[in-house]
Amino acid sequence: MGFIKNTVHYCCVSRDNQILYAYNGGDQTNESLASLCLEKTPPFHNWYFETLGKRTFGFLIGDGFVYFAIVDKVLSRSSVLKFLEHLRDEFKKAARKNSRGSFTAMIGSINVEDQLVPVVSRLIASLERVAETTNNDLKTNNNLGEQSEAANSTKAPLLGRSSKQEKKKGKDHVISLRGIELEEHRKSDDRGNRTERCDASSAAATSLQKDYVPSRGRSGSQSVELKWRRLVQIVLAIDAAICLTLFGIWLAICHGIQCTRS
Repeated sequence: MGFIKNTVHYCCVSRDNQILYAYNGGDQTNESLASLCLEKTPPFHNWYFETLGKRTFGFLIGDGFVYFAIVDKVLSRSSVLKFLEHLRDEFKKAARKNSRGSFTAMIGSINVEDQLVPVVSRLIASLERVAETTNNDLKTNNNLGEQSEAANSTKAPLLGRSSKQEKKKGKDHVISLRGIELEEHRKSDDRGNRTERCDASSAAATSLQKDYVPSRGRSGSQSVELKWRRLVQIVLAIDAAICLTLFGIWLAICHGIQCTRS
């Protein structure tokens, strides 16, 4: 049919595994492949797509009919779905024109190929233009990406004799680097001296802390011992007071030691 690129390899309309209309891009293996796919039509789906290798297999299912296409994966699924929807609409129009009774009852005996051939040719041509536009956009984006990378890349210096100005810049650069190295070395020495002083101070503080901790421990233990002694003395005094109080009450009740005589 004179397409720019053969991106639509096969499309058909089937009902109960019976193909009512089919377009083949030229490869006879497409027919056997389509028969296998139609036998495995996914149930409970309005539409279904699957990409294997470089080809996409699309199904549009409704009213007992299956609209099927084999296309290149360069085509987006949305564009293939629109193609199948247009194929469904045109097939129904052609069937209604040629049917006198019920559409579903007469569809098996209607020859709609003559009416669908030019329509499907236009649909495929439109889909081919979409594929060409997609390829052009991809090429344009790739070219822009390459140009951007080339613009951002650094240029290597040209080989040859360097001028006096360049040599002078090189000497100035070396001098500045040496100055920076000397400054860094001086700062490093200063930091080393500060570190040594800090370490000495830390060592002295640690030594003082070690000397102070034992004395503090001894004074703490002595204070605890004193508190314990005071507490024992208080408890013994309270016990003696209680005993004396009870003894006095007993003497008062018994009028001295008369209770013991009876």
